Amino acid sequence: MAKLQEVNLKDFGISTTLGFLLSRPLEKLPEYFESWNSLASEAPILASRDKTLRERVQRLPLLDHERLTTYRELRLAHLMLCAIATGYIWQEGDQGVPKVLPRALAVPWCGVSRRLGLQPVINHATFCLANAKIKNPERPVDLSNLRCVYEVVPGGRQAEWFIIVTAMIEHDFAPAITMIMEAISAADKDDVTMYKKSMAGIRDVINKMKNTFSRMHDELDADVFYNVLRPYLNGWGGNGSSLPEGLIYEGVSDEPQKMIGGSAAQSSSLQLVDAALGIKHDKDIEDFLNKMRSYMPPKHVEFIEMISRQTNLRQYAAGDRGGDIKLSYNEAVQAVVNFRSYHIQIVTKYIIITSNKESRSRDYESVSKKGTGGSSLVPFLKCIREATVRTLID
Repeated sequence: MAKLQEVNLKDFGISTTLGFLLSRPLEKLPEYFESWNSLASEAPILASRDKTLRERVQRLPLLDHERLTTYRELRLAHLMLCAIATGYIWQEGDQGVPKVLPRALAVPWCGVSRRLGLQPVINHATFCLANAKIKNPERPVDLSNLRCVYEVVPGGRQAEWFIIVTAMIEHDFAPAITMIMEAISAADKDDVTMYKKSMAGIRDVINKMKNTFSRMHDELDADVFYNVLRPYLNGWGGNGSSLPEGLIYEGVSDEPQKMIGGSAAQSSSLQLVDAALGIKHDKDIEDFLNKMRSYMPPKHVEFIEMISRQTNLRQYAAGDRGGDIKLSYNEAVQAVVNFRSYHIQIVTKYIIITSNKESRSRDYESVSKKGTGGSSLVPFLKCIREATVRTLID
């Protein structure tokens, strides 16, 4: 088992400054892939406004994804194919979903996904982690200094705002990754001062993430999110889905494949917090969160599982070492509880209340009150919060 002091975060695709965000994402693929370059940038408007994306996809050539040679090229290709494929699928709403994704999209999307260890569906790793660009590297990173590489889904500036606020939350988390490793090492060595300092740092990071989350209201309207943007984050397959059997990826398999859409449960940061603090969820929730790991970069999953095996943060705080150690642990957990309570407030505003409006779009009724990950939203989030509350040491 690797000692945490010897762990190099770069080996896990993690940056001390950016966290799980992809550093220096590309914006264009080589000239051979120009048809993807141009169509990906237009896809959201062609799907939602012009309703012509499907016609354009029918003329798309089948390109050889093996000509993508670097990791960043593969992450950008996955992002581009996400933008084109999700637009293709949801262009006509629930009632007009195609059962087959054309070969020119399906074959490279599945090939690129296999090479990355991701799934051929829109997901957090692609939509957010590989899609945030720092405008000016000389300036501090804040919301005004971030933009997305591709909007991916309809909504214009509001779609971009949703992406960059989500990416900023991931960026806020970056320092906590080192703090978690330091806290575990401190507990191993019974270094009370370092443990308390690291746990206070984790608490402050989670509080900062919540403050960034509150900025979502600044430029994202609930009606636009619910009616325009959110439907394109969905997956396919299962009860209530407009594609209950799943989607056939032409040229890859004749059997329909079920895929879960983009979800905060796919956030490497949030899964790492649970692993490090020893937050144990109910079995059905735990099974769902583990399933989400197949939608996350494999190196990130490897890191989360390593921390899960080595963490001792709760055990150390629960030991007979004085109330201030217990307090430092509980304050970090309480910050996570507060973050999750705020997530429920956001979901209530942007999804639950809007889904009850008479003026809402009826084009995507299959996901009216469900998460794009397929779960029943508020009960799911409340269960996750309750498990976090149970983790507090009395």
